[in-house]
Amino acid sequence: QFYNLEVNDFEAKVVLKPLDFDRKWKFQYKPISGDIQLLSKKIPVTKYLNLQVGIGHNFQLKATGWKWKLSTCLGGDGVSQIRNKSKLNVFPGFDLRLGWKAEYVLPEIHGAVGTGEPAFSMNYGRLQASIDRVEAIVTQSDRH
Repeated sequence: QFYNLEVNDFEAKVVLKPLDFDRKWKFQYKPISGDIQLLSKKIPVTKYLNLQVGIGHNFQLKATGWKWKLSTCLGGDGVSQIRNKSKLNVFPGFDLRLGWKAEYVLPEIHGAVGTGEPAFSMNYGRLQASIDRVEAIVTQSDRH
C-alpha cells in the first residue's frame, strides 16, 4: 500500500493478512520509519464504533509498545463523499436546483503506550462542501 506523507511524497508499507475471510489480525511493516505492528481486526464496540488494538516495535526509536484506535464504521477509512441535488422553490413558477457534494473525514480517537506517540490523541475530522451546479427552472402554466 502507498499513502501520502508530507516529508516524502509516498511511503511504502508491507501488509500481510491471513487469507481467511474472517481475519482476526494483520501485520504491517513500514521501512522508512522502521515500524512493525501486529494489529487486531476492528472490534465492534457499539453499532457505530470500532476498536482496534495492536502491538508494535520501532527500530529507529528502539521502542516497543501497544496502540489503540477508536473509529466509526460510517464512511469507511479515508475520505467519504456525498453527492446530492436539492430543489429550492423561490416563488411559484421559479425554482432553483442545486447540485452539491460534501467530502468528510469522521473524527477518530487513538493512542499508544511505549512507542513515543501520545497516550491519547484525537483527529477532529474534516468537512468540505461545494455547490457544483445551479439550475434555474421556469415553469409556465396556462391555468389561472
